[in-house]
Amino acid sequence: PDRSRKVVPIAEAAERRRGKVAREKLHDIADAVEGLAGDPDAPAHFTMLGNMALLEGAFEEAIEAFSRTLSLAPEDLSALAGRGRARAAMDEHALALADYDRAAALAPDQARYHLGRANALGRLGRMAEAVAATTRAIEADPLSAGAHYTRAVYRSHLDDDDDQGVKADLDRTVELASRRMSRSTARSGPTTCSTEYDLAIVDLDRAIALEPGKAQLHYLRGKCAHESRSARRDGVRVRLTDQEAHQRCDAAVASLERALELAPTEGELRGDILWALVCVRETIGEPKAHLEAIDAALAVLPEEDWPMLLPIREQVKRRLDDAGGGPA
Repeated sequence: PDRSRKVVPIAEAAERRRGKVAREKLHDIADAVEGLAGDPDAPAHFTMLGNMALLEGAFEEAIEAFSRTLSLAPEDLSALAGRGRARAAMDEHALALADYDRAAALAPDQARYHLGRANALGRLGRMAEAVAATTRAIEADPLSAGAHYTRAVYRSHLDDDDDQGVKADLDRTVELASRRMSRSTARSGPTTCSTEYDLAIVDLDRAIALEPGKAQLHYLRGKCAHESRSARRDGVRVRLTDQEAHQRCDAAVASLERALELAPTEGELRGDILWALVCVRETIGEPKAHLEAIDAALAVLPEEDWPMLLPIREQVKRRLDDAGGGPA
């Protein structure tokens, strides 16, 4: 199949990701710029102005500010990468490539500069070189889910039909995105950051665009959507409105039900999906749907897991009976 028709463009996905954190960063950058006001000719001053313009979508202003930085400090990596991003956003991909080439040459151990090169090369139609650039990024950071996903995208555009290579990169993307989600789930208190779930969802959406029939991807996305409703940011619990919390739970249910449609009728994955649905239904607080999820899980999960579910089932059944009856 022509996977290129299913690919979410890298730049669009990247812009969505940046949009999620832009509001958080903008205030900090504004404070930093104000702090540098006493030295308006410092390279850092123009870099901060460029970052602010970039986050506001003022790409021409960003290019001008980063260029001022580079006139004073030609090897400033932040300015090179920032100008590369701004130029890419204006479809000036050859110029963006020149900036990322310089950054990658100055810091070959930094994966993000190789990824910048890859995206510029891809937009210029130089797919084989884009694959080579993402390989360099993976060598620099083997645990980068984004690098593996990006290489899968550009491999899918090559003429040699490297389906095995694409599949291997997608599998690795899933594995690394799962690790990110697990780390987020395991953390508590001030170290848990709600944006980690959002970033994991972005990674998973990218992979789903290429492999929409992979049950594990939809399962992991559902888990992330559910966990994101109660995360913390900077040590403070994120307070969602009831509508926002319901939207995240609804998204989790949709992903998990899709995973259930795609999963084998037997096996550990199906049990994991059903268990996750039980948790989401409990959060939503609809006893009938919660009871149905529990019964579906009991039909699949091994008997050693039943002691955890049966007491919950009795409680839910009691609430249904008190409300006017429920299934036997």
